[in-house]
Amino acid sequence: MTALPPPTDEIARLVELIGPEAALRLVEARGGTRIYVGGRDSGVLAEIVGVDAAAALHARYGREDLKVPIARPWRVLCYLAMGLSQEAAALKAGCSRNTVQRAVAEFGHPGGRQPRQASSQLDMFDKTG
Repeated sequence: MTALPPPTDEIARLVELIGPEAALRLVEARGGTRIYVGGRDSGVLAEIVGVDAAAALHARYGREDLKVPIARPWRVLCYLAMGLSQEAAALKAGCSRNTVQRAVAEFGHPGGRQPRQASSQLDMFDKTG
């Protein structure tokens, strides 16, 4: 799998506990919801993140609810690191392209590339440059 970017503050604790790939799968599947780690959701949780990550979550949270963050900026950066375009990353993360551009502006492009500067068609006629 592609190396995923460092986590944002919102998702850092979860990434540290179960790893970036499992954390990404979890926020894609259950972001914005609460799951009961030790109860009826434990089998579903293991299907989503794997047995080892589910065991780590259970060891940390016991039989508590876990509020799964949406982690949209980090997801956007993950999708860009995987080679998706800004438009495709926006669609996959369920956000606008502006949200993608804000994430890149705040955290940098995961591939080290600078975001393209928006230009207008009028720039072609600018005689000062």
